[in-house]
Amino acid sequence: MTLLSFLLAILILVGFHEFGHYIVAKWCGIAVERFSIGFGPVLLRKKAKHPLATEFVISAIPLGGYVKMIDTRTHTDLTPLEIKCSFDQQPLWKRSSVVAAGPLANFFLAWLLLFFLYLSGPMQVKAVLDQPPKDSIAAQSGLVLGDEVRGFAFLPSDSDGVDLNIEFTPIDSWNRLRWKLLRAIMSEEGFVLQVAHTDSGDSRVVFDKDEIKTLHMQSDLFTQLGLSLNKESPLPTFQLELGWVDSMTRSMERVHDLTAVSALSIWSLITGKASFNQISGPIGIAGMAGQSAQSGFTAYIGFLVLISISLGIMNLLPLPMLDGGQLLFDFVELLRGKAVSTELREFTSKLGVLGILILTGIAVFNDLSRLFHG
Repeated sequence: MTLLSFLLAILILVGFHEFGHYIVAKWCGIAVERFSIGFGPVLLRKKAKHPLATEFVISAIPLGGYVKMIDTRTHTDLTPLEIKCSFDQQPLWKRSSVVAAGPLANFFLAWLLLFFLYLSGPMQVKAVLDQPPKDSIAAQSGLVLGDEVRGFAFLPSDSDGVDLNIEFTPIDSWNRLRWKLLRAIMSEEGFVLQVAHTDSGDSRVVFDKDEIKTLHMQSDLFTQLGLSLNKESPLPTFQLELGWVDSMTRSMERVHDLTAVSALSIWSLITGKASFNQISGPIGIAGMAGQSAQSGFTAYIGFLVLISISLGIMNLLPLPMLDGGQLLFDFVELLRGKAVSTELREFTSKLGVLGILILTGIAVFNDLSRLFHG
């Protein structure tokens, strides 16, 4: 089950990413030589017989994919038509559009999956809180077992949370609250909750910026905060019923929250606030895919959404061999009026490959450590 779930995830996520490159290249009149899911030896291939046809292949190593376009810098003996449709002969805006289309396709896929998920009326769990640990921020704020969060708002810098003009986002589920909390924690922003108490009515509970800054990334953030889901059986569940418009806007909101949390997580690794022990590789991702698939359709879709957004963000990092690195070269070309030299591209590409291999090694090491040591 784990392997099948992982392979399906790779097929969907990588396929959609590469399809973004492919379809924009075709729209721009660029000849695509090969569209591959996976690397290494080709297992299956399909190619039409008309000129400039694309060869679609599935390769043996399912850890990525690529779209190979005709390029005069790497091809010889090209026909006049092939030269005209080659990637490097296109204006800068076309080349940049093709490069950016892959990561953008991942964000679009995440939105699309969430949109149809919300339309399907998934079961959700209400944001009813567990008893917070004694030393947690929530306990010091007076929250207790059974309190239900009904609204969330980021705390303006000049507000104490009592201001009646604060506009709250309605909280109908723990999942919606969880991502709002993560975004606030990762960005170190204060926030205020609308809370319904079981015996004393509604109130506003403020978590200011200084309190959020005391949280440590290496430990469980929700435990430190003192906000966790009450897991007493039976869970207070309900069916989320949204129309087309509300599903569209809720999906955009969730993609925005996930993107912010993912980007801030990467920044935390760069700045040293988070540990590299938290990075997962293919083994860890495969395990998550299997667990989410066993938990049901909704959990698996949520997994695909999270990984799709992470894939989009990772590919936008300004590192050679990634789409973000190519976009950085394009930006330099825009400023200079001429392309970056081939020698510099090759040198930085080697550094990029080295960096990616190091990160992959760390991720695989972390996966194996979790696998054998728990």
